[in-house]
Amino acid sequence: MRLAFTPFVQLSYSANMLERWLYISTSRLQAAQVDDQVRDIVNISISRNRSLGVTGALLFTGQRFSQYLEGSPVAIAELKESILRDSCHEDVRTIASGPYDVRRFLTWSLAYAGPSRFVASKVEEALKDAISGNRDNSESLAEMLAGFAVEGHG
Repeated sequence: MRLAFTPFVQLSYSANMLERWLYISTSRLQAAQVDDQVRDIVNISISRNRSLGVTGALLFTGQRFSQYLEGSPVAIAELKESILRDSCHEDVRTIASGPYDVRRFLTWSLAYAGPSRFVASKVEEALKDAISGNRDNSESLAEMLAGFAVEGHG
């Protein structure tokens, strides 16, 4: 799957009103239809994030999702509520959340590079580390997402 680049440049609120949410979850998608289902999730998310002024990135390993979202507190709360109700996944765990002073994904309504076995193994390691609750590990996962967005953009 190709990297979905969707520029988002309109910022209508100050940095001190920025909130972030980084979570991981376990996929409930059926293996036979997973590519189409993830593509649908990405397409819907790009449009919705853009309309809410949210930027971020999504990783899918085939077994787990990890997503980093950033935007206004109201927008993040709305997306979080929707994601927690979504039947595509279960065991949603917050890794990092709360006020944040800078956007990592300034021009991405949703960065997504598609599944990759190599990436999946690295992400699974980062997710296991992040589950341990160590703040440094959650920052490493967020930086990994940012790195994928930057590399994919080039």
